[in-house]
Amino acid sequence: MYSADVKLYASSFSVPAKIADEMLKLCSGEQLKVILCILRNPEIDAERIAKITGLSLYEVEECAEYWADAGIIVSETKEPNVVTSEKDNEEMTENAPAPKIVPLLKPTQQEIDNALEKSRSLRNLFNEAQQILGKTYGYTMQSLLYNIVYYYGLSQDVANLLLIFAKNADTCSQQELLKIAKYWSENGITDCASADDYINKATKGRKLFFELARLTGNADTAPTFAQYELLCKWILWGFDAEAVAKAHGIMKAEKETGTLNYRNFQYMDKVLKKWHEAGLHTVSEIEKAPENAVEQKKKPKQKKETSFDIELVKEKSRDRTRDIGSKKNKKRKRRA
Repeated sequence: MYSADVKLYASSFSVPAKIADEMLKLCSGEQLKVILCILRNPEIDAERIAKITGLSLYEVEECAEYWADAGIIVSETKEPNVVTSEKDNEEMTENAPAPKIVPLLKPTQQEIDNALEKSRSLRNLFNEAQQILGKTYGYTMQSLLYNIVYYYGLSQDVANLLLIFAKNADTCSQQELLKIAKYWSENGITDCASADDYINKATKGRKLFFELARLTGNADTAPTFAQYELLCKWILWGFDAEAVAKAHGIMKAEKETGTLNYRNFQYMDKVLKKWHEAGLHTVSEIEKAPENAVEQKKKPKQKKETSFDIELVKEKSRDRTRDIGSKKNKKRKRRA
């Protein structure tokens, strides 16, 4: 039995009942952080949310998209699903507009039925999806599959691979499926070869992540797409979980936090990059290496070679001094 402290009600804000009643099981901790920031400060920008929550701008925009698609937030200009920021992202041009999030398609049941009647591949996808996920479903899931094909442009075969990957990764919620479809579409993962390559890399990255989580005590978490990219890069460099955990220890000592968020992953990436460039990939190699082995040795400045004869310069200087003295003597004689 739990009860709230009524004294805190003097300073409170409203949360839509839909969030508490329907979406707590579906949303992630990061998504909940973002919506609470928006509800507390209705005119807040993406950069401010990132500072408050410790998330990256990319993660904030991903979470905002989730709530926009759910119909919880809209923009001030009454165009749905727009997130604005006072400052542009570092990778964007100075005057670039804030990223616009286009709402997903909302087909009617009749439109879905018509598409199924016309497209054999879509019918196959619907049937295979039920077998892969092990359940039957109604309009909401049908609409999701419809969007994967007609909104994100993935073929039936690629969509099947997406569902298999999501099933194996235990990320089968509707929002997670849409997030994967969005990522694949935006990153050119639109054929079976590129989808297979991504799944193989992501599977290895996921395994590394959970080994790292176990070693660092971050058991109740899961990797984001941005973290997947770094994990796959570290595997390609030749690091195992123990070496990454050592980089995590350095980050934790410096940042005074052990959280496996994307910002801290970026810090760990810098540490691992230095080790990689120094040819150090195992804990044994790292610990045996001298402290200055990772630092790049500064090249000594080369002494600039003179292109003139110093004796000749001295002789010319003496000649100029004699000439000046001779001219002064002549002027004195004239005055006299």
